[in-house]
Amino acid sequence: MTSEVNGLDVEAQDSPRLQRLIKAAEDIKLAVRRQDGRETPVGERAMRTRRKLLDAAARLFTERGYLNTSLNDVAQEAGVSLPTIYQYFADRNDIVATLAADHALGMLRAGADDWEPTSGRLGLRRAIAALVTLYAESSPFFSLWEVASHVDERLADLRRDFEDQFRSGYARKIRRGIELGVIRSDLDPVEVARAMNLMVQSYCHDAFVVDARRGDPPPKPDDVIDLLTALWADAIMLREHSAIIPGTGR
Repeated sequence: MTSEVNGLDVEAQDSPRLQRLIKAAEDIKLAVRRQDGRETPVGERAMRTRRKLLDAAARLFTERGYLNTSLNDVAQEAGVSLPTIYQYFADRNDIVATLAADHALGMLRAGADDWEPTSGRLGLRRAIAALVTLYAESSPFFSLWEVASHVDERLADLRRDFEDQFRSGYARKIRRGIELGVIRSDLDPVEVARAMNLMVQSYCHDAFVVDARRGDPPPKPDDVIDLLTALWADAIMLREHSAIIPGTGR
């Protein structure tokens, strides 16, 4: 039985990238106050204020866009003074980084990278469903993250770490599937993981983020899940583990 820390598989936490994601998300829970470059844990009341600021910023970023929202706008929306914001966040990008880290960790906890190749198509579908559902339910956030990561290096690093975490995790699973005989053996696990993750994320981005900007109705999540599962499973020739004859790999 695998133990968990912070809601995540301990084995998966060997990745330094994942550790950084966890630390960034944990800052939200601890409500770190940033004053003069220092980080000081604060009490329950301050945590509520910080959460209110994050919620206000998320609303404005969604309604007006990241580039058209200032910290003063966030302060007015939250009903606080501008100096109050600086007690909790270094700048606007710091708010976005906090929101992004929270969503990234949420995706990991939702099981979007939790796929065991021996679970067959049903297990693959569950993993893809976790990712598709989050895109469908949080398209404004992903639109924000895309824009913000192009204007702030910290956010670009966070996004890259997040994507690399998924890619490396799937590469390990694909390699294991090849060893077990449930995935075709002529594939490079790293390159397959890169291609398949790009397929899923790019499709979801286009279907749920780009279409939303155009005002087009989004596709049904279940239809997207079924399509992506079929494309992925067929590409790697995923077999049910129960169909493998012991000792033969066939």
